[in-house]
Amino acid sequence: MRKETKIAIFTILIVALAIWGYKFLKGFNVLSKSLNVYAKYQRVDGLRISTPIMINGLQVGLVSDIFQSPEDPKTITVEMHLDSDTRVPKTATAAILSDGPMGGSHIDLIFEGMCNGPDCVADGEFLKGTTKGLLASMVTPEEVRLYVDQLNGGLKDMLDTLSDRLKNSEEINKSVEDVRVTMANLRSTTDRLDKMMANSAGSVERSIANVESITKNLKESNQQIKNILANAEDLTNDLKQADVQNLVSESKVTMQKLQSTLANSDKAIADLSDLLKSLKSGDGALPMLLNDKEFANNLSVTIKNVDLLLRDIRLHPERYRRVLSKKKMEYEYDSTEKDPAFQNKN
Repeated sequence: MRKETKIAIFTILIVALAIWGYKFLKGFNVLSKSLNVYAKYQRVDGLRISTPIMINGLQVGLVSDIFQSPEDPKTITVEMHLDSDTRVPKTATAAILSDGPMGGSHIDLIFEGMCNGPDCVADGEFLKGTTKGLLASMVTPEEVRLYVDQLNGGLKDMLDTLSDRLKNSEEINKSVEDVRVTMANLRSTTDRLDKMMANSAGSVERSIANVESITKNLKESNQQIKNILANAEDLTNDLKQADVQNLVSESKVTMQKLQSTLANSDKAIADLSDLLKSLKSGDGALPMLLNDKEFANNLSVTIKNVDLLLRDIRLHPERYRRVLSKKKMEYEYDSTEKDPAFQNKN
């Protein structure tokens, strides 16, 4: 045998051994006879190739392939590789069950009774496929029913014991009576409140109408309120940007000047008060002018005569030249119509 032939035969054996080892590691024995059946599902969450196939907890095969059905892409077809000696009725159901909250799943073949010959599923045939949730996968309906019956029995015993203790407890009976009285008082209070609300329904309606009117006015004045807020914001910004320190300093200076002015005013008022007191009760011309009516009349006549004298000096200055020249007056005083005193008499 040639060397090249030996190498080719060795390569073929190595490849075949590798394929067999790969399949064997995945759970498939290509050297043993198997039964290939199929099932269709709408969902195959958690199902993978090499997922075990069980009958009452006994592994009888593996999932060999998962693909979309050619006639309906939304339907998933699962190929199951069963042991050759497995007998499954054609009416069996291939249910996908969850292994637990951590994930994972397996296929459980569910059926009733036994099958013989043509009643058993053959190679290439389809089984009915179904998917169960986590709770249905963990417990069966019979187990749930058993748990519920046990729970009902325990609750019944507990409630009976609690009822007996409640009947024989004076404190609880007293508390129940207090609650009954409280409910009666609450019912009476509720009735009174209903009557009060019925009597004040008109006032409540008017109040609601007033509130609606106020709300309407506020809504109509919304733009004005916005303008006021905008003006307030502008004023705040102006105050913020202003030199507050200088304003405070100027305000202090102004207050000091104002205090000085007030002090001077107080002093002037005090002086004026003293002057008025002296005028009212003191001696001299001004108090006599204010208090003595005769003196005031005489002073008025004197001022009038002085005025007449000045007017006469202005109109007839020649009458008074004698005072300056010391000459004898060539004429006598004559009261004529040009005399201011004469005109005043008329």
